[in-house]
Amino acid sequence: MTSAVVVDASAGVEILTGTERGRRLAELIDPHMELWVPEHFYAEVFGAIRHLHVVGRHIDRHRAELAIERLLRWHIRQVGLASLITGAWVYRFNLTGADALYVALTQRLKGQLLTDDHRLINSPHMPREVRFLHLDKD
Repeated sequence: MTSAVVVDASAGVEILTGTERGRRLAELIDPHMELWVPEHFYAEVFGAIRHLHVVGRHIDRHRAELAIERLLRWHIRQVGLASLITGAWVYRFNLTGADALYVALTQRLKGQLLTDDHRLINSPHMPREVRFLHLDKD
């Protein structure tokens, strides 16, 4: 049986940059899980990797470029944003627009949301049917 998992940018960046936390998050993904993202995932992850390299200087050029290559090769299904807007709108008072799109996709797929964003996990008024795959906060 295949189950759907929506991967948010916080988890994606950790996994793609190969951090210890990212390796532990990747271990939560079962090979039978089908991975999904809203299409803005690519812009968010690209922006975060760029920031880690250029602004924060937390990763070197080689590691940043390897992460971008992994992003482009990652076998993950994407969904257009227009189809998620109405579902995301209901969270306008509780979540950022980007986070609401991940939640809306998770609800549509009746799946789980893989995240490393504990602010999102602890958001008020999170729908009961949204199940999270995550690590404890270190």
